[in-house]
Amino acid sequence: MQLTTDATSQIFTINCNATVEAAATEMSVNNVGCLVVSDDEGKYAGIITERDIINRVIAPSRDLSATFVAEIMTSNVVCCSPQTPTSEARAIMAANEIRHLPVIENDVVVGMLSARDLMGRQLIEDRAAAEEVAMLSTCLKSIDINEVADIVVREVPKLFGAGKCVLCFHKDELSKKDYILVSRSQCGCPREGLSSVVNARQPYDDGELYYDSIPEMCRGLGGQSPRLVIPLGVLDKKASSSDEEGTYKGFLCMCDLSVSAATNRELLSYKARLAREILSSHLTNARLYQQARLTSLTDALTGVGSRKLLEDKLQAECARTRRYERPFSVAIIDLDNFKTINDILGHAAGDDTLVQLAATMKRLKRTPDVLTRYGGDEFVILLPETRAKDAIALMERLREKTHEIKLGENVPLTISCGIAQSKSDDANLPRDIMRRADLALYEAKSAGRDCVLIWNERMSRRPDASDLELDKIKILRRRIAGLSEQAETMFVQSICGLVQALEAKDFHAKKHSENVTHYTVAIARTMGVPAGKLEVIRRAAMIHDIGRIGVPDSILSKPGRLTPRERSIVEQHPLIAVRILEKMTFLEQEVELVRHHHEKWNGQGYPDGLSGSSIPLGARIMAVADTFDALTSTRSYRTSRSIGQAVTLLTDSAGYDFDQEAVGALVSWIDSVAKQLGKTLDQLTPDDLLNLRTPHNIDAAIS
Repeated sequence: MQLTTDATSQIFTINCNATVEAAATEMSVNNVGCLVVSDDEGKYAGIITERDIINRVIAPSRDLSATFVAEIMTSNVVCCSPQTPTSEARAIMAANEIRHLPVIENDVVVGMLSARDLMGRQLIEDRAAAEEVAMLSTCLKSIDINEVADIVVREVPKLFGAGKCVLCFHKDELSKKDYILVSRSQCGCPREGLSSVVNARQPYDDGELYYDSIPEMCRGLGGQSPRLVIPLGVLDKKASSSDEEGTYKGFLCMCDLSVSAATNRELLSYKARLAREILSSHLTNARLYQQARLTSLTDALTGVGSRKLLEDKLQAECARTRRYERPFSVAIIDLDNFKTINDILGHAAGDDTLVQLAATMKRLKRTPDVLTRYGGDEFVILLPETRAKDAIALMERLREKTHEIKLGENVPLTISCGIAQSKSDDANLPRDIMRRADLALYEAKSAGRDCVLIWNERMSRRPDASDLELDKIKILRRRIAGLSEQAETMFVQSICGLVQALEAKDFHAKKHSENVTHYTVAIARTMGVPAGKLEVIRRAAMIHDIGRIGVPDSILSKPGRLTPRERSIVEQHPLIAVRILEKMTFLEQEVELVRHHHEKWNGQGYPDGLSGSSIPLGARIMAVADTFDALTSTRSYRTSRSIGQAVTLLTDSAGYDFDQEAVGALVSWIDSVAKQLGKTLDQLTPDDLLNLRTPHNIDAAIS
């Protein structure tokens, strides 16, 4: 903004022959700190300020009425013209350490600019600039990255009166040639020349944004000074990790700025920085949305399309078929014996197999074909403009190439494939063609696998319940279920026997698991845990310390304090137990409780640092029972405590280390046993609790 006489402070003048006393009176009456001094002809002669009066008259004790303005005025005054930009006027005042600046035109003072004027004017300019830039947010409504980029190059130049504009982002920070986004308005700079736009100076810092000159290449293409480059950064999820963030660097380059915008550098920089924050935010949101959409359309493991992509493409292809009556085909490919691969070679080998198969299909498919992962080991290829008889040739080539993918022991892979062709009279084309291809795949599997079949009318349906002898199936299922239950019971008993044998080696830990189980069931029953969950908790308590088999006896029986390293070894025993039991699927619920029975209510436990109600209820109960038995039993490193002492310690730790409800249930149960036996808490012994045969004991709990 340029200065005008209307925008400056009111002018008060005094003749050079007037006394200083008259000048001081004039300042006081008009509440100003400066007067313009004119000569007898009315022309500008200088200025007199309060500082002049104080330093040159009052301080030396001169007579105000006998001293004239001409004697103390400042005649060699720093001044400016009405055309001086506000930012330049501010710089003049700062450099000369003055608070008033005369505005002179044709040797006549037309205004007086004060520091207060500049501050007020800057606030007005900044507010107007902020409101103007804020309007960008109303324009940037789209979440499509390309649409946002087009809006940016259309709307931002209006803020700066720019004639040409280009927006650019790149991946490679060193070469700046691997561009991910380029959008322009009236800018003729070629894509390969964009790196030279910022070669003169790196625009990715927080320093000066303004650039006077433009590159020679741009000048040759019609670019004109002045120009402005706004550095931008867009957050980006790195491909190496979905949780890791990176930043794409870029810039918005504008040239041929209007004179009014370019002359006030300070305001220009302020607007540019505001615009940068808004643009970076909106471009980041659009970029992350774009990546999220791409992620939803891409299978994370194999890199081929996702099921969502298949649904979108299939809908579009069906619509095209209805309009133009052009056929297309769908092929469903299933990897044979995939479960066996996972079971024998492991899931990592299974994943690698899927990746290799997907890579083979990507190499063999045609450019317009759409390859997607349909399920765990199933893939779908959508083949536009293709009849089933032509699709089978591609699928046969794929089947042969799959044999070249070798697993362990040099075992070749095989696939089965079902193909279906679109029908113009389908009532629900996407669903129906997938159903037919799935029936063809079922027939291929039934035919011995490693083959490709095209759907035909004979494949109208799979066997249903009416084709099966349901009564025989039900009888056999009941028998197998009974055998399975017996086998599970025998297996759990074997594990419990193994735990007891391990504990028998340690005199101090003898019957620990049996005791913990007794206390655990008592607490759970007091809390009203249902019978089904109670049985899971009971079994978990019996095997909760099986992982201690992996801890050296020298550590388990050490009489003194454990070192940090020894303690870390002991804290591995829940994970060791999980590794021992994880393959036994019928113990899935029990394994979870075993894993977490050393977690603490405050999150300071191990192995996962769970806290509060996120710890499974059974594990919280086991933690109280385990600690109670440990406190009331003799250990190699300390003697046992009384029941009263143990209850006090647990009560003090309730709500901090332990679940308050579980501790309360233990205390309530102990009180009920004491009353039943007619003893006080101090008279009660662990044997009283463990030998008591009441509805709370283990046998009753599982009867």
